[in-house]
Amino acid sequence: MSASVIYHFYAAKGEETLIALHFDPRTYRLQLPTDPVLPEWAKLNFNRCPNCTLADSEEYCPAAAALAQFLPCFESRFSYEKTTLQVETGNRTIVAQTTFQHGIAGVIGLAMATSGCPRTLFLRPMARTHLPLATEEETVFRSLAIHLLSQYVAQSGSGGAPVSLSLQRLKEDYGHLSHVNAAMAERIRTAIERDAAVNAVIILDSFAMITPENIDTGFEDIRALFVVEEGVGV
Repeated sequence: MSASVIYHFYAAKGEETLIALHFDPRTYRLQLPTDPVLPEWAKLNFNRCPNCTLADSEEYCPAAAALAQFLPCFESRFSYEKTTLQVETGNRTIVAQTTFQHGIAGVIGLAMATSGCPRTLFLRPMARTHLPLATEEETVFRSLAIHLLSQYVAQSGSGGAPVSLSLQRLKEDYGHLSHVNAAMAERIRTAIERDAAVNAVIILDSFAMITPENIDTGFEDIRALFVVEEGVGV
């Protein structure tokens, strides 16, 4: 599996913005430059998340430090601007017509999930199988499937301990993620003049609410995926 994901944004006038994210091949943690120069808004205590579990001795927020590597590239972009997006994930290339806010949402989500932020660690398996421009249905399906499969993987290495099918922990993780998204949006408002990056985080937060809502409403967004013939489910 590739340890790099490369986003190419092509604007209306042909200019290209390239964002290359590189990951540790074993842990898939985002690799930052050695001794990066980080802005004030990336410091841990700058609009710190209310549910942050990091020690006060940490100088920088890992998620903010990750975003600081590429957010300046989008400081002049409006959310509604069109872009041709090309994403290279190693074994495939995806090309789509979209807006900057939706394309940036993919980069921000991937960077935060792999940044080392304790509240986004549960997203790391999804990051390893990154799906750019995923729909709500795809997001719910992948989130639930990965979470439940993780219980079986953990069980296989624990001497046959009972597997929990409860989704309560996943709901709690997404609840914490919403707090992180809200705090990060405030950080970005300080860093970026235009609205594309801020709206990208708002999009991510709306997606963070989808899976808990589906858990509470009987998986309404993905139930149709299990119909194998008209009126027949699996």
